[in-house]
Amino acid sequence: MKFFPRHKIFNPNTKLISLIPKSSPESSLKTSPDVLLEQSTATPSQKRKHEESDEDMKQQIAQARKRERGLRERIERQEAENKRRLEREREERERKERAVETPRDALHRLYAPIFKSLWDMEFSVLQDANPFRIVIDEKTSVDMGIPDYCKIIEKPMNLTYIQRKVNDKSYETLQEFVEDVDLIVTNCLKFNDHPGNPYNIAAKELRKRFKKLVKPVVQSLTKDQP
Repeated sequence: MKFFPRHKIFNPNTKLISLIPKSSPESSLKTSPDVLLEQSTATPSQKRKHEESDEDMKQQIAQARKRERGLRERIERQEAENKRRLEREREERERKERAVETPRDALHRLYAPIFKSLWDMEFSVLQDANPFRIVIDEKTSVDMGIPDYCKIIEKPMNLTYIQRKVNDKSYETLQEFVEDVDLIVTNCLKFNDHPGNPYNIAAKELRKRFKKLVKPVVQSLTKDQP
């Protein structure tokens, strides 16, 4: 029994390589099953149908976008109309209220927004605090460590006192309101008379900002006078 040499039966460097056909990327693409299938199955009518399907899809998308734009425009028109309607209703309501309001009510409508601005004020020199809201009387002055306050200040005034009058519509004239605010400033400057005192600086700023707020109201009242 004869044995053949091992290298003649299996040589990975020669026999297997020679069995694999050489190919290039171009030939692989040409023989791709997908390409062959498309080339063999696609007919002119199918291509037409495919193109028509694409065109139908584009038209559907365009129509959907058109409907969306129309809906958005309709919503915007409705919102604008609702806004105008609410504005007309507000104006009518205010007109009716003014028709039945008393002189004191009319005056309150003028100074109430000014008071709100005074209440909301913050002063950077006092770390954005507003000390003019604080009630200082004989009891609280002792608790605050300034027992002589009521001996120096004859008539204490603060924004909390003014708030009560504003809520009750107690002011009969704008001058009364102005005098109360000015009294806050006067008291503060009197008790903190040093120009460098933070409360002195804040009081002067309060007076300046208050004058700016009340000026147009005074002008409107004097303009209406005969």
